[in-house]
Amino acid sequence: MIKYQELNIDFLIGIVPEFEKEIRDETDSIGQFLAHCIYGNVLNPKVVTLLKRDDYLESEILHRIFEMYENFAVWGDEETHNLLQVTLLEYLWDEKTTYERAPEIMGPNTKAIWDCIQEYLLIPTK
Repeated sequence: MIKYQELNIDFLIGIVPEFEKEIRDETDSIGQFLAHCIYGNVLNPKVVTLLKRDDYLESEILHRIFEMYENFAVWGDEETHNLLQVTLLEYLWDEKTTYERAPEIMGPNTKAIWDCIQEYLLIPTK
């Protein structure tokens, strides 16, 4: 099981070492590692940027991040599921491009959570 308390700075840097500086800077600016803030403020803009690229399907970093999302969906405790759904996946509903492209990279368990979001968020048109 992936416990929310284990989603610390070392865990995240282990998944995306390319973002270590941003992760550390964001943690320093907040004064502590708060998973919803750090994952949301660092990963979300990066994922959006990568999804908007023409070569998004070839992005190794993007595939690594979505593999982490799938692991959260399968093995995460309730708080980890909340992080995944509310902080990470809902963010991708803000724009049509990210909404359309993200499911192409998702695993089946992440996709199931993604489909639940449709019950309360509108599909983006822009």
